[in-house]
Amino acid sequence: MVGNAGADGADIVGRTAELGALRAFLAGAAAGTAGTLVVCGDAGVGKTALVQQACKSPSFNGWTFAGACLPLTSMTVPFLALRTAFRDAPRFEGDGRPSLPKAGEPPHDVPVAIDAWLDVLCQRRPVSLVIDDLQWADQSTLDVLMYLIAGPANRRLAVIATLRTGEIGEDHPLQRWLADVRRLPRIDWLGLGPLDRLDTEAQLALLLGVPAHQSLLQEVFSHTAGNAYLNRLVVAGLAPAARHLPPELPADLKAAVLRSWHSLSAGARRLTQLMAVGGRPVQAEDLAAVARADTLSDPLSDPLPALLHEAADAGIVECSTDGAYWWFHHPLIAEVLEQGADAGERMRWHAAFAVREESRLADHEPPDFESLAALADHHYTAGHSADAYRWALRASAAAGQAGGAAEMLRLLRRAVDLHGVLPDAAESREELRSRLRTAAEQSGAQDEELEAVEALLAGIDSGDRPLDAAELLVRRTLLRFSTGREFLSSHQLHLAVRLAGTAPDSWQYAYALAEFAHVGLWRGDPQAEARAAKALAVAWQAGNPRALSYALTANSMAALIGGRTAEARVLAAEAAVPAVQARDFWALLHATVWQANATEAWTSQAFADLMRAGREHLAALGAPHSYMSKMAADEASSYLAIGRWQECARALRVALGSDPGAMGDVAARLTAARLAAWQGGQDEASSHLARAEELFAHKSGYNNLSFDAVRAEVLLAAADPQAAYAAATAGVNKEGQHPTMCEWLLPLAARALADLIQEATDDGRPPGGLLALMDGLVGRFPSVLRETGTGTELYEVQIAAFDMLYLAEVGRARRKAGIATDWIRSADACQAASLRWEEVYSCWRAAESLLLHGHSQRGLATTVLRRGLTLAEELQAAPIRKLLRNLAAGARIAVDRPVAGDPAPGDAAPPGLTQREREILAFVVAGRTYAEIAEALVISEKTVSSHISNLLRKTGAANRLDLARLARRAAR
Repeated sequence: MVGNAGADGADIVGRTAELGALRAFLAGAAAGTAGTLVVCGDAGVGKTALVQQACKSPSFNGWTFAGACLPLTSMTVPFLALRTAFRDAPRFEGDGRPSLPKAGEPPHDVPVAIDAWLDVLCQRRPVSLVIDDLQWADQSTLDVLMYLIAGPANRRLAVIATLRTGEIGEDHPLQRWLADVRRLPRIDWLGLGPLDRLDTEAQLALLLGVPAHQSLLQEVFSHTAGNAYLNRLVVAGLAPAARHLPPELPADLKAAVLRSWHSLSAGARRLTQLMAVGGRPVQAEDLAAVARADTLSDPLSDPLPALLHEAADAGIVECSTDGAYWWFHHPLIAEVLEQGADAGERMRWHAAFAVREESRLADHEPPDFESLAALADHHYTAGHSADAYRWALRASAAAGQAGGAAEMLRLLRRAVDLHGVLPDAAESREELRSRLRTAAEQSGAQDEELEAVEALLAGIDSGDRPLDAAELLVRRTLLRFSTGREFLSSHQLHLAVRLAGTAPDSWQYAYALAEFAHVGLWRGDPQAEARAAKALAVAWQAGNPRALSYALTANSMAALIGGRTAEARVLAAEAAVPAVQARDFWALLHATVWQANATEAWTSQAFADLMRAGREHLAALGAPHSYMSKMAADEASSYLAIGRWQECARALRVALGSDPGAMGDVAARLTAARLAAWQGGQDEASSHLARAEELFAHKSGYNNLSFDAVRAEVLLAAADPQAAYAAATAGVNKEGQHPTMCEWLLPLAARALADLIQEATDDGRPPGGLLALMDGLVGRFPSVLRETGTGTELYEVQIAAFDMLYLAEVGRARRKAGIATDWIRSADACQAASLRWEEVYSCWRAAESLLLHGHSQRGLATTVLRRGLTLAEELQAAPIRKLLRNLAAGARIAVDRPVAGDPAPGDAAPPGLTQREREILAFVVAGRTYAEIAEALVISEKTVSSHISNLLRKTGAANRLDLARLARRAAR
């Protein structure tokens, strides 16, 4: 997920495509085509780091001369960046190295001299000339660059310049130079934008050493808008476990943000600070009105439009495309300026903005919720509690009508806080908390919803209001489950059933009974199915869509566990309809997952498709991202299981692309940990697993998640088989329904024991105790675990594959004769089951076993080894690829199979050959046998022999070795 991070991953994270474009540009220059590339973007997006990393590419293999322009104001140093760039350039006798004139000296044709000198160097090696911060370049440097850019096309010269786009206004002196350069040939532009949320998360993980908490990530991203340099500054000095940014931004960050602001005139500085206090894009006339109302400050020295344009030229503010509104180029500028204002001044300005907003609202009916929210915020910061409370309630209602659930939640939270200091408030505290709960549910803020639910529960007398208390108890149980605090609590749900049972025809009773049945089904309670049926009958009678959806899903789960898959599928599909009517997105997610469970094993393309469709359905309904992220995480896990890791990575980006909520976060982390472990990112895998375990207090108690199996896989990848065995057996010994990935647990436990036995044998220790553990494991579990109720054709094939894998691991531990055959059968079974990671692992074990038995098995070992390598390359399974290549090297087996249809090396085979003869010649050069060539090209060995006879005749080669020699010679 992190992508190509290079030497300093934190500086170029998320730039894989841009890095590839830069390397391709340099490769073109190295091949003899001169070119120029301008890398542009805001300050801090990572332009310099990206260029530095690209120039380190081994494929370039040239000299890099890098110099930086400086923002000098009181002096001008001609050729400043070039002096720095050429300081360490190599010296050769007679290379014509030019001397750069000092200040005040005539330039004496410097551009021509530098151009000629670089021509000499380019004949020896490729050259890249990098000029950083072109916006500050002196005219002498620009003249040289212009001359170089317009120079010969057939030399190995790459000119790269970085440019801060936010600091060159329309009147900037560089604009004319850029206009002239654009007319020249062989010049390209590469724009760098900010990082997205997921790449910001990856950068923070590298900076902090662990994945960042979602709360910290959200704050950082909202502050920096994905600016890589600002990300680095804003978390500087934070503890790895930090959940929030400190109230005061770091001094270095403030200095970096305000560097250009300090160069403004006093009037422009005051105006932009006033704008920052306003808190949102503003029209010039409103800003002018507030400035006039501030009678305690001096009037602005210049007309307001002139001051705004001064700030825009400095890259501080910008105007909207329609010319109506002004706001800051980067949101962090506003925050730093607002923090820098004096407290009394801030209150005075907020009061002035409040007056202006109220006058504007009087002229607009109905007012938009953004204006209402701004008015509530101005009154709050100005210290007007009663007005802030009144406008917050009005704004929250408007936000709800406009679909702004997050803003509604923020304003209601404000109203709840203010309620305590307003004894005459018309609304009760319970009424406000009920509104807060609804807003939190609509925005997907499950932690805040849980807090509101618990506060409401604390204020209710369950004897007087048993149905309200029952409904709150069920919701609290679901929220504690989805936020990782506790797997579904049977005690709390039993209490809810007892309370709601005072009204046995109520929807609350059906709701409580359905969820009590749900948890009972997970725990193997024999009475759970009867409870689910009763809940459905009551729900139909009560006519409440929420209760009906949960009851239908509970009955779907019961049917699936009972082996009635068709019935389960229908019930789950029916459960989705009332879930949509109730806008209960958890109920809809629940119904969708159980419909998929009743359709196909989760380790399938079909399951992934259903999860994607469910996620798209949630998105169409406007559901919060926390629900969609769980669906995307389930989609990703399905893709990973069947080896489609690119689709897995894309689904993970969807899941983690916004705040995923605890359940979605954990599910995505577990899948990301598996992917990283298989592909060799051990540190990343461990970090993802640690983050998942940190989020959920009762990790192994969540049977719907794969904590135990993933933990075992990550530990095995980290060469810790003892801990891996403990993790796998913890999952095996769970009560109730088997956890997700239960099928993996016994093969993983056996693999860990086999590794421990191999370690003991290598160390000369008796493995008897470990063998006894293996015997006990097989005695208790002669075959792998399986999910209850799943019985599709694909799942049965997969169970057979896991059984074969288990058998092979046990045989490896017991040093069974002929174990290679079991591993080959395991590989074939996994291939049939679309379990590609297990297939490539089995190929490695099979090749290892075959080669340990000597050269009599060499032909078969070669075939299996090449099969494994092909799959390892496709999966990018770096650890197993390395193991297979080590085996091949030790056994002197050629494994770099040429692609059928490729010509001889260098695309220069001897003339006069047909396309088929060229294909066969490529295999001959690679040292392949007749049988291997026949298999690769799907022809007979006799046909291969005939083609090689023609090749010998056409080339005059004496034999195959001579033919290969001639082909290599032609390729040079």
